[in-house]
Amino acid sequence: MPSERPASESALWEDEDDAPEPAVSALETLSLPDDEHHDDDARLVFEELADELAEATRGLSSTRLAYRHPAYQEILAMGELVIPWLLERLDTPGDRPIWLRLLGSLTRFQPGAGSNTIPEAAAAWVTWGKLLRNAR
Repeated sequence: MPSERPASESALWEDEDDAPEPAVSALETLSLPDDEHHDDDARLVFEELADELAEATRGLSSTRLAYRHPAYQEILAMGELVIPWLLERLDTPGDRPIWLRLLGSLTRFQPGAGSNTIPEAAAAWVTWGKLLRNAR
């Protein structure tokens, strides 16, 4: 029987206190592709991996444990290309901790650092993504 999702996302966020302080501008230079130029095959691979990872990590007490999952490693290996897709995934409340961890692994900037709640951290990342897009 699959594990039940924790009653609160905060249990999954507690191990994130060691996140580094932001050291660079929110508009750091990333080579994010335009939406219309995303590779459709890469997007499909990402979606399959993200769905697999979300399913496999439901109910984990720590997002650090998810780092060992092959899907996590494969998404990470896809690099900056997946950042816009991870930002979209923040719309799914129960899975936010894993997407936040992946985003933090892919960028030097941590817009959610210092947030008190997962929704606040997710909102900070989404705002950062919009600023980055508008700056291009």
